[in-house]
Amino acid sequence: MPNATFFNLPESKRTALIDCALEEFAANDYNSASISRIVAQLGIAKGSLYQYFTDKADLYRYLLTLAAEKKAELLRQASPPADQTVFSTLAWLFTEMSRYQALYPRYAALADRALRENNAHMDAAIRDASAGTAHYFTQLLDAAQARGELRAGADTAAAALLLTGALHALHDQLEQQSLTSQDPEIYLQAARNWYMRLLAVLRSGIAPLVEN
Repeated sequence: MPNATFFNLPESKRTALIDCALEEFAANDYNSASISRIVAQLGIAKGSLYQYFTDKADLYRYLLTLAAEKKAELLRQASPPADQTVFSTLAWLFTEMSRYQALYPRYAALADRALRENNAHMDAAIRDASAGTAHYFTQLLDAAQARGELRAGADTAAAALLLTGALHALHDQLEQQSLTSQDPEIYLQAARNWYMRLLAVLRSGIAPLVEN
């Protein structure tokens, strides 16, 4: 976490530092990201940055914390569906995740990249974040199964893994379609469309129907 000297900076300087660091880490993996490029962009000495953060990993962790806070804030402000069935809840959640990616593309890119990296500094944090998402989905699906909304015996752990992977894969899909740099509403609509298609596959499966 930042040292006290960071929080003593004027807000404009704190914002500039975070913006430059976020741009660097969102565009590069951890090992390729350069503190030298960050301080050059800011026009400060490298030693100045180390007055605010212990090292590169410390700065990186702080950016990931900010990304998580942005997502949590967005979810707190959103209203979940009134019926709260499993598929309406998943549709709501995916819509809000799409909104997060549309409104905060650099934070979303940073978090997505972090979950994919093999980074000695971040392994524990990445593992915990990924496991936490899968655990949330498993709990949601288990509760729905207990209410009779899902088929008895359906593998909820495997379904949760598919949903977790979908969250990470969608950004790549939209990036390939050059939508990540589009207007947020265009991105949101495209993301929502993909999530609804994924939910439809999860709901109905892809095997042919067998007539009795």
